Amino acid sequence: MSIKKYVTFLKVVESGSLSKAAEALGHTQSGITHILHSLEQDLGFCLMTRSRAGITLTPEGNEILPIIQDIVAANERLQRIVTRINHSGENTIRIATFTSVAVNWLPDMIHEFQKMHPDTHFELVDGGYDEILAQIKSNKVDIGFVTIPNPLSCKCIPLYEDRLLAVLPIEHELASLASLPVHYFESEPVISLMEDTDLDTRTVLNASGIKPNIKFRTKDDYAMIAMVEKNLGICIVPELLLHKTNNRVKVMELNPPAKRTIGIALPAYESASEIVLEFATFIMDWVKKQ
Repeated sequence: MSIKKYVTFLKVVESGSLSKAAEALGHTQSGITHILHSLEQDLGFCLMTRSRAGITLTPEGNEILPIIQDIVAANERLQRIVTRINHSGENTIRIATFTSVAVNWLPDMIHEFQKMHPDTHFELVDGGYDEILAQIKSNKVDIGFVTIPNPLSCKCIPLYEDRLLAVLPIEHELASLASLPVHYFESEPVISLMEDTDLDTRTVLNASGIKPNIKFRTKDDYAMIAMVEKNLGICIVPELLLHKTNNRVKVMELNPPAKRTIGIALPAYESASEIVLEFATFIMDWVKKQ
């Protein structure tokens, strides 16, 4: 029998819903139903009943559930061993990341991790959101830093809630406010990232139905802040990006407040090498300690 059928069965049991399992696995709900029906035909008995309340395992389904869990877990271990053998001697971890993480997190993460694994090498791909998603979807990287939610079908792990803040010239007439209402982004000149990298700003403003008065675009986050410093406009940036800046600007809470969820995506989780999985766990622990 195909291991895919077992994985699908476990995902349905885990989520308690055909639709949620379909979303997690990147299938349609009818596709999930077809896979489960095929598995039940292979086995010769019904595994679960479906109702408006959700999924309920039959007695037979309950009996074989732990066995299928063992089979899937054993297959994951097998894939990791095969990958390790085929890539013996390769200690490179390829990471796709956006600027705020590349500048404020990864140098310290890598420095600490290499104390434990000095032979590990890293390749960093720094880009916008669309570039990062493309790298992950094509399996060109082992780990990608992303915002959640996202359209990826691979394993994604949330790490950190990062506030989105307004940045104004320090002498701006609105700088005295306790927080900046987002409607000012329709009347004030706005400095934005290029369209393939401005997801955070678009998410905030679209949520309030705001059409920003964009006067300048740049692909560099720090160039955007430098332009604000020169009184060319205002912008929205994640708080993490501001940790290592010394620009003379006014940083303010947005009204309504906004944030993004930073996470990591593992495009080949089931076949990832041990060093990639260890670094992923290290990332989670490192962020919790900060």
